[in-house]
Amino acid sequence: MEGLLILNTDGSLILRSRFATSSAYPLTITDTLVHISRTHQLIPPVIYLPLLSPHAFRSNHNRSSSSSESSDLDYEDIDEDEDEENEHEREKNEGSGHSIQQLNSSQTDSLHSSFAAHESWATPHYVNPLNHNSDAAIVPTLQSSQDDLQVPPLPRLQRGAICCNLIKHNLWLACIASSNMEPSIVFEYLHRFLDFLTNKYLTSGISIGPTTIEANFDLVLQLINLTAPTNEAPYGKNWCESGLIEELVPSKEKSLVKLISQAAESFKSKNQIRLRPSIFASPIPWRPVGLEYTKQEILLDFTESVSVLLNQDGKAIRYEVIGVVDVRSRLSGMPDLILRFVDPKKITRVGFHSCVRQARWDAKQVVSFVPPDGQFRLMSYQSTRSPANFPPVIVCPTVTVGKQGGSFSLLISTVAPLVKLKICWHLGLFSNGILSEQTQCRTRDGRRVEPIWEWDDVKKEICWEINGNDLDCCLTGLWTHRTIENQPSHSIKLEFESKPTSPSLIGLKVDKLEFLNSSFQLNHQSDLFNNSHVNNFSLNIRKGVKMKFKEGKYEIRW
Repeated sequence: MEGLLILNTDGSLILRSRFATSSAYPLTITDTLVHISRTHQLIPPVIYLPLLSPHAFRSNHNRSSSSSESSDLDYEDIDEDEDEENEHEREKNEGSGHSIQQLNSSQTDSLHSSFAAHESWATPHYVNPLNHNSDAAIVPTLQSSQDDLQVPPLPRLQRGAICCNLIKHNLWLACIASSNMEPSIVFEYLHRFLDFLTNKYLTSGISIGPTTIEANFDLVLQLINLTAPTNEAPYGKNWCESGLIEELVPSKEKSLVKLISQAAESFKSKNQIRLRPSIFASPIPWRPVGLEYTKQEILLDFTESVSVLLNQDGKAIRYEVIGVVDVRSRLSGMPDLILRFVDPKKITRVGFHSCVRQARWDAKQVVSFVPPDGQFRLMSYQSTRSPANFPPVIVCPTVTVGKQGGSFSLLISTVAPLVKLKICWHLGLFSNGILSEQTQCRTRDGRRVEPIWEWDDVKKEICWEINGNDLDCCLTGLWTHRTIENQPSHSIKLEFESKPTSPSLIGLKVDKLEFLNSSFQLNHQSDLFNNSHVNNFSLNIRKGVKMKFKEGKYEIRW
């Protein structure tokens, strides 16, 4: 990605920033972007933008080294084959008496304004950078009115860029990237940046707007610089290093004025002023030095979701589990921990926080790390191994489709202990709804229960929510549709809440969570004897592990 633009929805520019000084794509494309927004009522999510070749602006009559050097800074280098081709075109133009002058920045802005007056140039779907012959289709359109506009011919397009647009909170975030980048990566960065900016710095979850951005111009620029994507981190960097960002860019709650006032009050009360733990004095970037807690604890939460492909009899054909490990750490000093699993081979793919030593996992299948302070995501994992037991919920459907509607029967069996179960099923694009008087739910012993159910006419989806001990039941009902071509979806989405004592879906178990060596405890104990609050401090460290699974997507062949 090359840069980020923040604009008003009317197209006026608020802020723009480069991600790299050697960016191949100049952000002067802003003018073209603004004119596109003014000529279209709806801003498309992705706009293909052209880049103008610097060789097309050169002239034999007005050539200067300063202008050519400034032009080369803004545009990418061209291969030798392209240089020879451009040289041949320049000789051809000189022979025919057509010479194109070098344009300065103001003339380039005028050129963008003149081009934007034509619908063919302003339409993002017409200008496709992947089609290098698209300039041949644009030039004849401009030649008819070229005398009236008094602009030079359209230069040759070298390569294109894409502009991914996100409109939210009356703001237009436009990210410029190369044409070969996946747009989903760009949109992921935009959503992360806007959520981070809204929830942690500017308005604490309240909708922000252009006025808020203008009032915090320096703050927004610093956050862009700290979270700008790189080749190693295409989704943005430092998202997990909240302590580093908060120390470099203090929020309003931790402003300098508030810090000085607290220090003054502490000095007046003749209390000892303790320096705030700083991350700059730390040998590792994710954990500050000088942390002390009277109550020490480290808690691990394993959260898993399952994706299952079942046949008509309820037998699992494909079974995939995705899990994450969230940690809440409140430890003093600089602890070094190691997490061991009983059978780590049950994990097929894994991703770690930057605090984890990857070499230890590759060699011994153990998670060795120095935890950041507070809450963070330690790791994520994926497993496609066949489960030792059945999936947590088994659904056996019986579906009949007729001319005016259809009937269904969903036999639900729970294997794992669950607290709540929610089932959502899409009944087809042409479905009209459910016959409420024919919708029933009965348990295995024949008792009739009344689950909470809702029909969403927009999504064409019916959802049931079952609580308590009535999870093993049979759902029956009828629906109507407008045409016989309507087909219910074979995918059924389940959301469930497991009990705290539930095991892992893949049988993953934690063997132990321990300190890598005893130096942390010994050093920490020596520090405690020099502390006046030693009586209120405990060396006992609370450790806890909790496993739960919350959702699943079932694909059923019926």
